[in-house]
Amino acid sequence: MVVAELTLTRDPPLIDPAAFHCQQAAEKMLKALLVAAGAAPPRSHDMELLIQAAAPLYPTLRKEMQAFARLTEWLTASRYPDLGGGLGEAPADVAEMLALIKAFGANVRALAPFRV
Repeated sequence: MVVAELTLTRDPPLIDPAAFHCQQAAEKMLKALLVAAGAAPPRSHDMELLIQAAAPLYPTLRKEMQAFARLTEWLTASRYPDLGGGLGEAPADVAEMLALIKAFGANVRALAPFRV
């Protein structure tokens, strides 16, 4: 999350790298929740798949998890711009997502017995 914040707060902001690191942070948190519940996380970056696996185990976090569904697109657009261009998100949208991920991280730390 620190790298996402640093790239986002540069002048000018580096939106694609910030978006990539947002996706990575959310992905790792979902996988941490799966491991904490004793489930093997899928070897995938597909956020919908990870949400579908984690949400039934943590129903109180389902709504927060759903906010991350679009992050698969962010990963693809930021890592493979030749497949359709850059991300196209405004810095404020990425900053809002980063704030959601930070808040989600606090919930994950409360539930998962290891550092995330």
